[in-house]
Amino acid sequence: MSSRPDCPSCGDERAAGAAFCESCGKPLATGAGRAVGHDCPSCGAAGAVGDDGYCGTCGLLAARPRDHVEADAGPVAAAVTDRGRRHHRNEDAMWLAARGAELDVVVCDGVSSSFDPDVASEIAAEVTGKALITATAELPESIAAAIVAAGAAVAALATTGDPRRAASNPACTIVAACVRGTEIGYGWVGDSRGYWVPVEGDAVQLTEDDSWATHAISLGADPQSAWNDAKAHAITAWLGADAGTIRPRTGAFFAETPGHLVLCSDGLWNYLTEPAAFADTVRDALRGSASLLEAGRKLVDFANAAGGSDNITVALVPLNTLDS
Repeated sequence: MSSRPDCPSCGDERAAGAAFCESCGKPLATGAGRAVGHDCPSCGAAGAVGDDGYCGTCGLLAARPRDHVEADAGPVAAAVTDRGRRHHRNEDAMWLAARGAELDVVVCDGVSSSFDPDVASEIAAEVTGKALITATAELPESIAAAIVAAGAAVAALATTGDPRRAASNPACTIVAACVRGTEIGYGWVGDSRGYWVPVEGDAVQLTEDDSWATHAISLGADPQSAWNDAKAHAITAWLGADAGTIRPRTGAFFAETPGHLVLCSDGLWNYLTEPAAFADTVRDALRGSASLLEAGRKLVDFANAAGGSDNITVALVPLNTLDS
């Protein structure tokens, strides 16, 4: 949940999700996670972070509460989201809720070309997660309804808060999953992905990207050429006021063998496009870790070491029906 401090410049109350004060126009910052007087993590300037949390050299906010966030449900699930190395803020968001044999997990990735994408992803994750807690329909239908509700909430941002949202509607992608015992339901809009990673063998990508490359491949284009195209990652479906009718795609399966459900943003999977590489990297992280959370941290570290060109989010859910 986002905190809502008063504007440090004029004292006016902050609107939910606003990046700038609606009264004086000054940038808003929550203050949590600031490293006042420390080196700027964006440009490296020594001691350049001022008491407002901004670097006096490059002008970027040096640290935000969402730069690195972890969710730990012990042996049941864990999730980690991180700003990465290239972005000045984390525009990903996640939701994780475990209740006995039931678990809901959501990963959202803000569309950087839109205004306030970090707000869009946070609201989408929260609305979806809360809707799944009380859902009573079959899993695919419940997930689709929750994502549609999230789409409406994100679309509403265009007419609330900062007026600049109307010109560049806040937007995000989403992937969500529900675990009910051994049954897994999932749904998505955009290119945030869900995978099944068995104990042995290649990872199975459960979702299909709503992207230019995927669309081109489905029409017969050479896969390698499509993914090498500059338009490859341009999404063809998203949540936002300009997204049109939201039509989530869904699926479900039963975990008949041991493995892990993995949800992630493209900040991770873009470095692991081959199913074998994805599975091996996830299994290596799991084998070398004392907990799911530690494994999630290692996967984030892997993406950052590979370049960290985007925000990174990964959620891990183990399912071992042989022991149930």
